[in-house]
Amino acid sequence: MTKRNKTPYLATFSPEMTLFELVELSPSLLGVLSRLNVRLPFGDVTVAEMCEREGYDATLFLVICSMHADSSFRPSADLLTTDMLAGVTAYLRASHRYYAEYMLPHTEAHLDRILAHCDTLSQSALHSFYNNYSRYIVAHFEEEERSIFALSENPDSVTSADCSIFDMPHAEIDDCSNDIASLVFKNLPESAPTPLRCALLDHIYALRDDLRRHSDIEAYLLRPLVEKLIAQKR
Repeated sequence: MTKRNKTPYLATFSPEMTLFELVELSPSLLGVLSRLNVRLPFGDVTVAEMCEREGYDATLFLVICSMHADSSFRPSADLLTTDMLAGVTAYLRASHRYYAEYMLPHTEAHLDRILAHCDTLSQSALHSFYNNYSRYIVAHFEEEERSIFALSENPDSVTSADCSIFDMPHAEIDDCSNDIASLVFKNLPESAPTPLRCALLDHIYALRDDLRRHSDIEAYLLRPLVEKLIAQKR
């Protein structure tokens, strides 16, 4: 069920809570802090204090955290304001760098560890599949930045925008993630150690689920903000 609240973020989150309390509620939010390069240690710094220090909108930060913490959460469009648009785009760009520079190489490193225990044919097949998968994701990011993000960053031309570009397919990325997981689970020889295989699967599923949240932010946060800006300018 889609969860909506009287605030645009989860009711369990607030600007007054400390960053440690936020992460304690949902450890997956460490990835959000990492891609935003939030300075550590936390100490007793509150969300509001961190956002003021780092120059983030506290409400928007908690909206993004809510969408990562709960896959069914959708922010109420009427509580979003167009001045959040630049922050959303900046976050999505930071996410692209996080995937390309950290998550994809980190998963590949785990893949290399497990393939060291496999035959040459398995090594070649899975390496080829993963490299094609990585290139497809990066190419998808580049297309988003050329079209979708460029649109949201150019308010002067936004009124003539065709919002159908937000419907760029994401299902293929999800399918490819599941295909890799299936290969690792079903097709690697038994010589591949189970702990390494499970660790690799854990990274693949974490990457897949994070990419799903990324798509949700584009669909349920970026797009409504662009459409709201269009309505204001017409």
